[in-house]
Amino acid sequence: MPDRSQWTIRKFSSFEEQRCQQIRDWQRLPASARADAVWQMVVEHSRQKGIPEHELRLQRSVTSVRRS
Repeated sequence: MPDRSQWTIRKFSSFEEQRCQQIRDWQRLPASARADAVWQMVVEHSRQKGIPEHELRLQRSVTSVRRS
């Protein structure tokens, strides 16, 4: 059973108010925490789609053009 003693309960009068609060909470996080959260979502999505985690890297083509 997870420790829920640190959880905060909020009551909202509308979904718009809740959405605005979620955005403020997200923006309060440091950039590193947001990047970690986004990466966790990418990894979870790739698992659901059957994409191996080692394929989750930047993929690009490198081309070199030289003058003769």
